[in-house]
Amino acid sequence: MKKNLLALLLICFFAISGFAQCTIGNSQIIIQIIPDGYPAEISWSLSDNLGTIIGSGNSVGDTFCVATSSCNMFTMFDSFGDGILAPGGFFVYVDGVLKLSGGNYGFGISASVNCPQGSFCNDPIAIDTGTYSAPAADSWYSFTPPVNGNYSLSTCGTNTCNTQLWVYSTCPAFPYQDNATGTFAYNDDNACGTQADMSVVLMGGVNYLIRVGDVGSSCTGAINFQLGYISPITGCIDPASCTYNPLASVDDGSCIYPPNPLCAGPDLEIDSMDFINSLNIISHTTSNCDVDEGCVTGYGTRYCMTFSSKINNIGTLDYYIGSPSSQPGMFNTNNCHGHAHYEGYGDYRLFDSANHLVPAGHKNGYCVIDLCGFGQYTCGNMGISTGCYDRYGAGTQCQWLDITDVPTGDYRVAVIINSKHLPDAMGRYEINFANNALQVCMHIEQHAGGAPTYTRLPNCAPYVDCMGIPGGANEMDCGGVCNGPSVFGDTYVSATLDSNDTKTYMDLVSASMPATSCYDLDGDNDLSVYDASLMNWCLRGNNNHPGGSYHNHCNFPRNILNPNDLTTLSINNVNFTDNYVDIDILSPAANIKAYQFTLSGITISSVVSLVDPVQYPVDVRFKSSTNEVFAISIQDSAFSRSLSNRHLVRVYFSTVTDTMICVSSIKEIINQDAERTVTSIVNGCVNALSTAITSIAKPSDLVIIPNPATASAFIHISGATDSNDEIIVTDAVGRIVQVQISFVRDAWYEMNLTNLPIGVYIVIRKGNNISGVSRFVKM
Repeated sequence: MKKNLLALLLICFFAISGFAQCTIGNSQIIIQIIPDGYPAEISWSLSDNLGTIIGSGNSVGDTFCVATSSCNMFTMFDSFGDGILAPGGFFVYVDGVLKLSGGNYGFGISASVNCPQGSFCNDPIAIDTGTYSAPAADSWYSFTPPVNGNYSLSTCGTNTCNTQLWVYSTCPAFPYQDNATGTFAYNDDNACGTQADMSVVLMGGVNYLIRVGDVGSSCTGAINFQLGYISPITGCIDPASCTYNPLASVDDGSCIYPPNPLCAGPDLEIDSMDFINSLNIISHTTSNCDVDEGCVTGYGTRYCMTFSSKINNIGTLDYYIGSPSSQPGMFNTNNCHGHAHYEGYGDYRLFDSANHLVPAGHKNGYCVIDLCGFGQYTCGNMGISTGCYDRYGAGTQCQWLDITDVPTGDYRVAVIINSKHLPDAMGRYEINFANNALQVCMHIEQHAGGAPTYTRLPNCAPYVDCMGIPGGANEMDCGGVCNGPSVFGDTYVSATLDSNDTKTYMDLVSASMPATSCYDLDGDNDLSVYDASLMNWCLRGNNNHPGGSYHNHCNFPRNILNPNDLTTLSINNVNFTDNYVDIDILSPAANIKAYQFTLSGITISSVVSLVDPVQYPVDVRFKSSTNEVFAISIQDSAFSRSLSNRHLVRVYFSTVTDTMICVSSIKEIINQDAERTVTSIVNGCVNALSTAITSIAKPSDLVIIPNPATASAFIHISGATDSNDEIIVTDAVGRIVQVQISFVRDAWYEMNLTNLPIGVYIVIRKGNNISGVSRFVKM
């Protein structure tokens, strides 16, 4: 392998040195890709500093001539998320000098090429308070405030073009969005016209990224801006007060104490008219994150009902959330998008006419902020001031219900904010929960080959929980008991999920336990390893986020087929001396968590995994009543994908019961994300003649004349025939071959062997009355 890699690198070197040079004033950028075994997963792009694509490709590089003074961003992608496996990698040369290289970059990595400092967020210019001149739009700066305080950031007074300002707590993904997405604070137009100006609360010792830019490339030169300290944060500094401000350092005399009526508390109210006026149905192409975070209920094109959620705080106190770092228990950071989600913020539910919950997606808040113009809360210090509001627009990611698979019928859409009735970070509860929910009744109509439509229905009663409380947080447990003790997947019956439930699930599958609502997590009325995998998925999410009873992994029923993950089972070997069958698996795109399949032609006596137990510790079993083999990883691990067949499981048998030993069906092969894969069987049968002929058939039961044969041969079947008789022709290793067989008369059949290669073949007669096997040779 080292010799091959050296040769490959030498080829790359001579290829680089052999490229034609660019003209004067231009630099040559060479992109070299050495792919791994998964070239289809690799892609790349080269952009200018505004995000305009200069070039792109897949597993093959390219060469570009760009202005020497230009600044560019190179990005590598990998659709599976494991980068380019060694010894492969990517290499970026500028005028023959290696500037960038790598391979272990996960889903993606971006790096600037030939850029001055401040061109991108990963290389900002450090500044303090003062006046500065950004050389161009999308210039980046870093600022660490010495103390908590109110700070001003402004482009007013010295610019004539239309400017924008962004403050981030972390470096966002490129290309950068020209809106508030992912920001700590953001401003476009303010009191000084088209200039940007903001007052923002910043915390001492925390590093912030400041981006200075424009609107629509309106600024052709430098952009001047000022960063200043305004004042300390004032407020009540007494923790015993109901108006305590944890960020304040100067008391402003605003402390009040119970029983003052102003201590009543915050009160979040959802704006019903804003919701109703924004209802719409869109077509959405699903991303992996959409599925992972429970925003949709399947892959591909989905039809989603979108809407806006405007939340007013009409209470007497702020609803204070804080930041993920200061209030980690209120946020979920274990998610595909990579940013913190405020738990319990928005709960979108769809109920059928019988008031049963219909799986249709899920929503968690990303950033809860003041949008009224006078508030103090941002994405870095979240909350809603009294008298202010926050709003999630209909175009926001996951701001919808997935109605693709919802049958035609009448439904109730319920939108609930703070559905768990959580206190804020100060321990203050809302004074009224009745206005936290709204609902609309509608008729959803599905149309073949097109988007569904809806019609609003009149006389829709207010949303009440299972205790009859309007806007209440009480819920049915999986057993149908309001606030009951039952937990989805709790087969060990301990009122929580743990590793004991995995073993118990396997016990239930072994015993062919009938499905119950609490255990049937995929909703197919049958218990299988998929249900156990879903329980593990829920458990894994909660372990990574303690207290995560609202984690999207635990929304059931969940039944997702990943059309991109193709898996195959085959028989690798049958050993008739030691009586075992080896089963191989091919899974080029998915790491495997669990599997369940059926064998025919043998009586199973035991099973053993053939995978390294360190890599894939697995509980593998068989069910004698159905001849099924099933297994699941007993830890947070999976059998890694591979482009070639690999040994999966060895199945020992006590007797041979048919002329063929086959993988007759696959019930489930589950990937590491608790999704079903698209399964197939290849080379799934092997003949059992060495043990089966003498016990199952006599030579006189099936006669082939002539034998050897050339163009055709006649088959004679002794004994009575019936409509269920089947004649099968296989090659010497048990693979079924296509041979035209015609009924002649009585018990005679003719085989057309014209297209059959020379070799040894087997004819199998299977019927209700008798079975037979005979060999013949094609000459």
